[in-house]
Amino acid sequence: MLFIQLLNSSFKRNLRVYGPYLLATSMIVAINYIFAAISANQSLKSLGTGAVTESLLKMGSTFIILVTAAFLLYVNRFLWQQRSQEIGLYSMLGMTSKNLALLTVLEKCYLLVISLVAGLTTGVIFEKLAFLGLNRLLEIGKLHQPWAVPSALVKTAGLIAVFFTILMVIDLIKIHLMKPTSLWHASATVPKHHGAMFSLAGGLGIAMLAGAYYITLTTKPKITALNHFMLAVILVVIGTYLLFIAGSVLLLNWLRHRSNFYYRPRHFIAISGMRQRMEQNGAALATICLLCTAVLVILFTALTLYTGIQNTVRSYTPTDMTIVTNQPLSSAQRQVIKRTAADHHAKLSQLTSYQATTAQFGYWEGQRFVNQGALSKMNTDTSSALIMVNATTYQRLTGNHPHLTAKQALLYSPAKPRAGKLTVNGQTYQTKAIHRLSFAFNPNHSIYTPAFMVVKQLPQGLPTMSVTSFNYQLAGTKKRLAFEAALQQSLGLPNPQVTGQTTITSLLKQMYGGLVFVGILISLALGITTTIVIYFKQISEGYADQQRFTTMQQVGLSERETTKSIHSQVLMVFMLPIAGAIVNLLFALPAIRQIMIQLSFYNQRAMVIIAGAITLALLALYLVIYGLTTRIYHQIVEKR
Repeated sequence: MLFIQLLNSSFKRNLRVYGPYLLATSMIVAINYIFAAISANQSLKSLGTGAVTESLLKMGSTFIILVTAAFLLYVNRFLWQQRSQEIGLYSMLGMTSKNLALLTVLEKCYLLVISLVAGLTTGVIFEKLAFLGLNRLLEIGKLHQPWAVPSALVKTAGLIAVFFTILMVIDLIKIHLMKPTSLWHASATVPKHHGAMFSLAGGLGIAMLAGAYYITLTTKPKITALNHFMLAVILVVIGTYLLFIAGSVLLLNWLRHRSNFYYRPRHFIAISGMRQRMEQNGAALATICLLCTAVLVILFTALTLYTGIQNTVRSYTPTDMTIVTNQPLSSAQRQVIKRTAADHHAKLSQLTSYQATTAQFGYWEGQRFVNQGALSKMNTDTSSALIMVNATTYQRLTGNHPHLTAKQALLYSPAKPRAGKLTVNGQTYQTKAIHRLSFAFNPNHSIYTPAFMVVKQLPQGLPTMSVTSFNYQLAGTKKRLAFEAALQQSLGLPNPQVTGQTTITSLLKQMYGGLVFVGILISLALGITTTIVIYFKQISEGYADQQRFTTMQQVGLSERETTKSIHSQVLMVFMLPIAGAIVNLLFALPAIRQIMIQLSFYNQRAMVIIAGAITLALLALYLVIYGLTTRIYHQIVEKR
């Protein structure tokens, strides 16, 4: 009974800490349950991209588990620092190590039960809403989800219980190893800094960030683009931590030597206070910066892919149907198309056919295209696919007469416009760039950017393909899907050779819709973690500065000057992470764009709009958190 009373008393005294902790932990538990419940849904497997959606959910679930582990470890460390004096006091008053261990076990059980009950209840309530959102994104009406999934409840409860058991063991080990006096002074421990080591670390951090930014700026749309981007991510993570931990100390030392700035009351207190704890603060600031960066990049990528589905579909087939064959369609095959359309009550229009060279894969070396041949001969240098059509075909399909000579050409290259003297297959052309080509498409659905070159006559020796395309009128997505599937089956052609806009749109919405869903939930979890890191950082700063500001007011600092000093300190450190996150996103955009190009997304304007929108949204949320935490910080310092 005594231990229960002590726990209740501790929770009431530290409600400012335990309240947000339990709220955030409950939300993290709810997100874990939502992932587990939807991953267990059997109807997802019936989708055409069910395996992809299931893989995305499993990957997202794994990521959330890692975020949960990091979140609980960070918060437990903060709780230990806040309760260390209390535990030390209990020990000095006669409590044995066993008593303290029992108190710790009860505390963890208490927090676990509240977190699970609140989190699983919230998860069950909002999981149905989340599933409806996923259903909406996938645009599939045949998915069903029960109100509660027992296997997900057991899995989530077991996972969180394991994490809390680990935290409990960590705390018990700390109690066993530490002395009462060290517990009493644990929250006041100040890390020591070494100038030379910090200078080296700061320089290394700057070098790593510079290297990462160079990689993102020079990434090309090759098969290695994703690997290069992941290397840049690793460098950014390490470089950010080094720069914030060591670089922040160096910056404060530099400000300290600027007399006009340093010896003003609000700056003097802020800088002198931060210098004593910047190693710990630097790590927290770096964590906040990276969490904000992750939210920006994840949301940007997912939303860009989903909103760009129609652009991607048009790059695969600019008309409702596109059929690619080695030889022109026979009269019998054309009759099959008309008969299948009649059977499904589809009205055909704009049926056209033309010849073009098959896609020649290679890369641009200055003004020369290095032709590597077919897709099977690609390597890490491969970045483009070149397709040629003759001037007669271009005039027939567009209505424009190009008036080309044998040494002139037009080039449509959506990824990077090119013009001037270009050498292709040993022939040099005086080339003019065109910025729109209505019949351009990606015949192989490959990751390599297609470019169309219009020449007077197709060069000899290159293999050709026949492209047949048409539009059709048929109401209803299900009917259109059925017609496109029946047409492919009737023609007896493999899937890559017959591309229907409705089929591709449905597949991409299922795949990218799952990505958006996972991205939103992950961003929500990261946002919760970011908020808690900021909140607890401000609380720890407030308690650390409480005595210092009391002393300063006792020696004559007014309340107005105290408020200014608080604002100065919070503002100086609070804007660094979000500024760093925005810089990271700006440098990540070129690399992400190259990856998007490989997915046949070329709309740079849409990318800029989406990046700007999510940045403004995150900045607004960040400023709201800033306002709330500054108020709490002020209340702690003023002992209210």
